[in-house]
Amino acid sequence: MVGLLYLMIGNYHELQTAMQRASEDSFTLLMTMSLWAFLFGILMGWKALYNIIFEKRIKVNWIIIPSIILAIISFIPRVYWVKWFSLDLPFFIEMFQVPETQILLTAFSGLLFIRSLDGRQN
Repeated sequence: MVGLLYLMIGNYHELQTAMQRASEDSFTLLMTMSLWAFLFGILMGWKALYNIIFEKRIKVNWIIIPSIILAIISFIPRVYWVKWFSLDLPFFIEMFQVPETQILLTAFSGLLFIRSLDGRQN
């Protein structure tokens, strides 16, 4: 998990310099940072991950649908939200434009995803 945090911080600094230069690498960097956050969310559910990998207990439940929808929405880079909805964004779209909120939602979707595959009954 510490390694993923290190990768996310390094990617964030590269993203800041790419945004200042208006570089075309910002799309790739945003997607990579979202991927690191998603994997971080999966690792936060380490008990469920242990059950899936080592005990082979996989049972899909209904939480997989909101987790996939949230993952798809949170992987969309924030520059596209402005392009699609202009600057007058409703709150539920504006929360994806703030980078910290978008990363938190991406990590949360990873946590929901791994818990939706856990076969253990809570």
